[in-house]
Amino acid sequence: MNAIVILAILWVARLIVIFPLLTCAIKANTKENKGKFPVPLKIMSFHISLAFLLHVCMAALFFLHINYMFFIHLYIVEEFILDMLFYQDILKAIPHGKDKPQKHPMFLIAIAAFVVFAIINALFITDIYHFPVYTFVIQSIVMIACTGGYYYYRAFYDTECISTYEAPAYRLYKGPVFWMNMGKLIYFIFALPLFILYHVAVESGQKDMSMLIWSIQNISLIALHIFMGIGFLVFTADRRKVMDVQGRYEKKHNNFNRNRYKQKDLSYMDLLKNFPQFFEKFKNLNPDLIPASYTFEEYKKDFNALLRSQYIAQTPEMLAFLKESPSTLKNFKQENPDLFNDADKA
Repeated sequence: MNAIVILAILWVARLIVIFPLLTCAIKANTKENKGKFPVPLKIMSFHISLAFLLHVCMAALFFLHINYMFFIHLYIVEEFILDMLFYQDILKAIPHGKDKPQKHPMFLIAIAAFVVFAIINALFITDIYHFPVYTFVIQSIVMIACTGGYYYYRAFYDTECISTYEAPAYRLYKGPVFWMNMGKLIYFIFALPLFILYHVAVESGQKDMSMLIWSIQNISLIALHIFMGIGFLVFTADRRKVMDVQGRYEKKHNNFNRNRYKQKDLSYMDLLKNFPQFFEKFKNLNPDLIPASYTFEEYKKDFNALLRSQYIAQTPEMLAFLKESPSTLKNFKQENPDLFNDADKA
């Protein structure tokens, strides 16, 4: 491979972290998303920020011809810690007989063990002036297990939310996390064998082969950060824009309720009258049907006026509705004493 091409790939791999950093900053500060980043994306945004700072430090030392392997030690440790916190949050377990997911302590144990090993490796095995071979291999193996675990438990077999508690955040797993996990899987599944081949080539003195292998590894690093950037780009806090399983169900359900409201379905309109929270939710979802200024008290008056007109006209639908709903009839009598004689009121 041409030396210029190899150098170009190297610098693209170092600078590509700017892409997810920019997409993260842009998406986090849009009007609909501001202050609404879920925990997994906050963890990844923190990782991308640290990665950018470490890349800047490594680039500066490179130009000063100073060994920067110490920063690679730090990079691997911070990446492992934040990746474990990321997967701890998205790979929750549902205890038997419970609905609320719980985070597994295994990820915290892995963090503690990895940090201890990384310190021992830096001080007594590899030292801080050489690439941390063993920590990178361990990191790669653990990450391949985590990324594969995500696809097994969430992407391929999870067609519904794992719990009703999770429903509000379900869109996260089929959007941003899907892309981020894909990037991590591609990177680590290629980086581990490539890294082993690279060291074999270096030890055997095959300089051209080692440079080619390292360039392929850099391409996988570029892919990782592109997928990370896409993950941030596809996030939206507006659930109406996300057509995952939960989003499609809610859209279908809302369309069904819209038709009932338009057709003046008395049973549905009575439900809205008795449950203010349902009315407010329906109003927020359908601003074209109900103006924001339209209050719940105004709705109750209008609904009662509708019942009055249909009662006076003695429409079959109205009579059947009151007959099937004694509580509604009782309330209707109390609100409209002029329509009922003393015998009816009793």
